Order: sequence, then C-alpha cells, then structure tokens
Amino acid sequence: MNIFEDITTHFVLRAGRFDDEAAITLKGHLLSEYLLDRILESKLGPNSTKNASYSGKLYLLEKHHLLPEELLLNLRLLNSFRNRLAHELDVSIGKDEMIFHKPNREILMVKVKKGMYPQRYYLRSLCLGILTGLRNHMLLFLNIDPKKESIFA
Repeated sequence: MNIFEDITTHFVLRAGRFDDEAAITLKGHLLSEYLLDRILESKLGPNSTKNASYSGKLYLLEKHHLLPEELLLNLRLLNSFRNRLAHELDVSIGKDEMIFHKPNREILMVKVKKGMYPQRYYLRSLCLGILTGLRNHMLLFLNIDPKKESIFA
C-alpha cells in the first residue's frame, strides 16, 4: 500500500457516511494493520510480520514496548469486533461495549445521539481514534514517518 497522504484522511475518505458496520470495521482494521506492519518492520526487521496474525502483531508490539497500553487495548477491541463480524451473522455492539481506552487506564464511554446509527458512529470514532493515535505515536515517539513507503518494500 502506498500512502502519500495522512492515514486518517484515507480512513475518512474510505469509510463513507453510509457504510455499514462491517465495512467501517474492515477498513479501520486494514489501515491499522498497515501501520502496525510499518512499526514492526522499522523496529524489528523486514521479516517481523511474516505469517503473523493481527493479534500476533499486537503481542510483538506489547512485548517490545512499542505502543502505549491504551492504544494496544483499543487495537484489541477493534480486532475483537472484526472477529465477531467475520464469524457471526448478526452482530450488535451494546452501549456498555462502546468504550475507548485513554491514558492512565481511564475509559471513555462513547455516547451517541439517537437516530445516528450508534454502532456505525462508535466504530468510526474508534477507528479514527486508533489511526490518529498510531500516526502520532509513530511520528512523536518512534521516529517513523507513516507516509513513507517501507524501507524494505
């Protein structure tokens, strides 16, 4: 994938206003996995993501202290929703599941207005928060430019 613009812009453009929950989740999951691959390849080498599942990549990131805890928790939450959508016919996300992990183990309950497709709103917010967090962490703490192609490509 060749990204010349900001990854969050790509998500906003790809996750259209009328996309369903599965499309939003899959787009956010794919874009976040792209960034996870960039981090792992940059810090652990070109073969670090070979044959690794999404959860395997999260394990490596945690093991090597490459991402903050709240970002890992949000990524696991997104992966959980993606797995549910892939294996269940009718998936709904309850109000008590609409959370976002913040620094210092603080949890934000996402509140949505009635009539706004609350699950879609929540998933868009979760994905956008994750992508923004990954981009900022890559730039500010890991010295990786998310816009550049992989040096191993």
